[in-house]
Order: sequence, then structure tokens, then C-alpha cells
Amino acid sequence: MRSIFLAATLFALLFPCMLHAQKGKKVEVEVFSDVLKTAEWAAFKYMDNIHLAQSGDQKAIKSLLEFSGTVDGIETLQHATTCIELIPLVTDEKFGSIVSILKPKLKTVLLERFPLAQARTKKVELRKPFQEWAPLTWKALNGEKVACSSCMSQGTATKPGQKPTPSSGLEVTEPASATEKQ
Repeated sequence: MRSIFLAATLFALLFPCMLHAQKGKKVEVEVFSDVLKTAEWAAFKYMDNIHLAQSGDQKAIKSLLEFSGTVDGIETLQHATTCIELIPLVTDEKFGSIVSILKPKLKTVLLERFPLAQARTKKVELRKPFQEWAPLTWKALNGEKVACSSCMSQGTATKPGQKPTPSSGLEVTEPASATEKQ
């Protein structure tokens, strides 16, 4: 009985590592097994999106941020920790530009969760005030528009005054008015 418990515990602890090894790709962010279980339940390809996001894929970053609405309980902080650890990998400019196009309600949720996730990350440099290491993401979380100049050169973001196209995969929302925030 004791050996079964030990085996189950080891499996639970090593499951994320085994999953990463199967993909054969290096993951530079912490990924939590509880979040992976929820993603599997929701038919969300979490690890695929993590790998794509690490390479700068904007659709994957946006999908991961939107997945924040799927998790609950402790998983909210675990997933938020993974998300903030992505910022230095993809650049503050790119991450912030994606945050700026999210719906106001999701931005509010992320604004609440990201500082809490900072206390959970093992990456000491990410525990500094958000405004110091990710000022553009911080501005975007607080409703300011952030544009990514390198994203525009890749043809994946809209230029000022240009309407988004369906092929961009990104949706543009207007800044929240005072009545929407209430």
C-alpha cells in the first residue's frame, strides 16, 4: 500500500517533466501539473501553446492569456506564474501589445493575478515591481494601448488607424470607458 502511494506521488510530481521530455523541447517557464490536467479537460493544447509562445507566436500568447478564464482556485496563480515567466522570453513589447488587445474584464483579472503570481515564481528578477521589468505590459494591463513595432513588421499586428484583418488572429478592442469598468 505504501509503495503504491509512493509511486502515485512520484508520478504526480514527474508528470510535467515526462510530458516535456516527450515533446523534446526545452521549456523555460514553470508549468504546473494541475493546470495541465485542466487544459486536458478543456481540450486546450497547453504545452503546444507554451512552446509556440516561447518562440514569440502571438496567437499562442493570446490563447494562453485567454485560458486564464478557464482555470480556477490555486490553478489561477499557477497559470499566472507561467504567463509572467513568458514575458522576458517573448519581450515586454510583444507581450504588452497582446495584453492591450484583450477584453477589459480579462485585463482586470490578469492585473489582480500577476502580482500574486510574482510571489510564487522562482525567478527572483520577476519579483521586482512590475513597472520596472515589464513597463509596457503594466501599461497595457492598466488600459493603455501598446503597439509592437516588430510585430507590425512581421505582419501580425495592425498599424495605427488600420482595422485588423481576420488573418491576423488578433482582435482589437477599444479602450474601456469608465462605465465598462464598473
